[in-house]
Amino acid sequence: MSEKQGNGIVLFCYNNDQLDYTRFAIVAATYARKQLKLPISIITDDGTKGWMEETHSKELLDATFDKFIIDNGGVANKRNMRRHMDSPWTEFNAPFYNNTKHEVFNHTPYEKTLLIDTDYLLCNDFYNYIFDTDEPVALHRYATYVGHDIPYVNEITLNNAGINHWWSTIVYFDQSEEAKLFFDIWSHVKDNWEYYSLLYQFPRLLFRTDFCVSIAVHLMNGLNNDDFVHDFLGQPLLNMDQKDDIAKINGYKDVVFLKHNRKEQWKNVLCRYQNENLHIMNKRSLDRHYDDLMRFANEASNG
Repeated sequence: MSEKQGNGIVLFCYNNDQLDYTRFAIVAATYARKQLKLPISIITDDGTKGWMEETHSKELLDATFDKFIIDNGGVANKRNMRRHMDSPWTEFNAPFYNNTKHEVFNHTPYEKTLLIDTDYLLCNDFYNYIFDTDEPVALHRYATYVGHDIPYVNEITLNNAGINHWWSTIVYFDQSEEAKLFFDIWSHVKDNWEYYSLLYQFPRLLFRTDFCVSIAVHLMNGLNNDDFVHDFLGQPLLNMDQKDDIAKINGYKDVVFLKHNRKEQWKNVLCRYQNENLHIMNKRSLDRHYDDLMRFANEASNG
């Protein structure tokens, strides 16, 4: 009998000196639990866990996470230095520890797992259906942006004549041989990043797990764009651009964005989203609204 049992949610959380990922993880887990009502495990390192315990109450952490899984290899591996935007006019660099994300297949304590990024806000129960299927792996193939902007070019295909882009923001998987092979290929692409960047013609300086899963899907499809991987019923991922800002949290699952105009950046507009799952890519904006997001979530629980 497998040691992994039941359904559950997993998050990775590795802090850096620019962004407090512990706050993101707490918000993401709080909203995920309210919507999907599943146990939640967090994969982190000793340093991040220590910081989380120093800055948040034991009561909050016990209510948020069912299990801590320590993997110090996540920060020991080579880190990415990533450029972040906070509105069109502010940018900063911060380390990005994502080299071990594929190891979730071994780390998860669950038979069926939904891996979510810490900047993903679940505001409805859409993903519940996937646990009742026989799909070995599911990812988002499509995406749209707040204000109905289309994805950027390398978020549709890896280059102008390249393979389909798939998102690693949300990854569902079971413990089947097909799922194991998917993660083994992901690991192989990571270990041979320079070779695959040349083969698939994408920039190699920034390691992106989106590109790893895209190549894994392509290889498992027999080097074509057939659909081995389930695409969450064609539902697009809803992204907030790093140049957008959160203008206001109106309430639980009710967010108002200041949407930047890509062509004329001074022509910003307000966009309101209710009950929509949201990928909050401007992380400093997410951090600024941590208190309101948690307050409204707690009020909804107590109401």
